[in-house]
Amino acid sequence: MFRRKNALLSVAMCAAVVPGAALAGDNNGGPAPNAPVGSLALNAGRILCTAAINSNGTIATTLVGSFINPATTSRVGLGLYQVGFKGPCSNVQAVNGWFRIVQRDTLTTGSLGAGSCAVADRSGNPAGVFVNCFNGTGGAADTSFTLSVSR
Repeated sequence: MFRRKNALLSVAMCAAVVPGAALAGDNNGGPAPNAPVGSLALNAGRILCTAAINSNGTIATTLVGSFINPATTSRVGLGLYQVGFKGPCSNVQAVNGWFRIVQRDTLTTGSLGAGSCAVADRSGNPAGVFVNCFNGTGGAADTSFTLSVSR
């Protein structure tokens, strides 16, 4: 009985993660290209910069010493955002070994319905991350989220 519950939990967790991966693509909506084997820089896995972004693209929390760049952080369109960093996160491209993770979040109490977000390098801005968010049926949707980058 416990194996069945664990298996169901595993399937539910995969279903929560896979839609974001399945919808990931380049900034033009096409399929994401594969990187050549062994071509990406290593990542030590330390989170260096984080951002909490409101659904309208404004920065939810600005702390003294924050590495979020307000000049390059905004909502670009429905469910589309760019988040810019500075300081130790001035070049957060995946090819340089940066790991970017985004999580839809209420930024307060409560819960969100089904949905996902995907990340990509921001074209023309090596310190920027392009965030594309979707509702539970795969349509573009504005949402608040947190973004962390590690190296």
